[in-house]
Amino acid sequence: MTKVMATGVFDILHLGHINYLNQSKALGEDLVVVVATDLNAQKSGKKLVFSESARREMVSNLKMVDEAIVGNHGDIFKTVELLKPDIITLGFDQKFDEKQIEEECAKRNIKVRVVRCKKFDSTDPVGTRMIKRKIVEMEGIRA
Repeated sequence: MTKVMATGVFDILHLGHINYLNQSKALGEDLVVVVATDLNAQKSGKKLVFSESARREMVSNLKMVDEAIVGNHGDIFKTVELLKPDIITLGFDQKFDEKQIEEECAKRNIKVRVVRCKKFDSTDPVGTRMIKRKIVEMEGIRA
């Protein structure tokens, strides 16, 4: 059975997330989604709407997801060591280098393939920032 690990913040779920997770699920039988901790998301400049436990709960209820967990807030590779996935998927806009991930996993004796998923094109807002901007625009709020 091929285990696929997808990662992300998943703060405001949108069609881009659904597309990413569907692409991830298509690569194997078992899709485990690692939701970023509040601390890790905030370190990368994200202003969160939902807590890590709420984000994990929302993701775990998506039909393509077999399991959803909150990641490690220190060494992100500890989660990879725990799950031992065959494939790690990245969203098209995630700022990780595929080769660096594969090399770090190899140092930890984890043989993994890293796959960058394709961008989802839509006329609807498909990114969290786009959705937030649209809400501000609709409500006439000044940022």
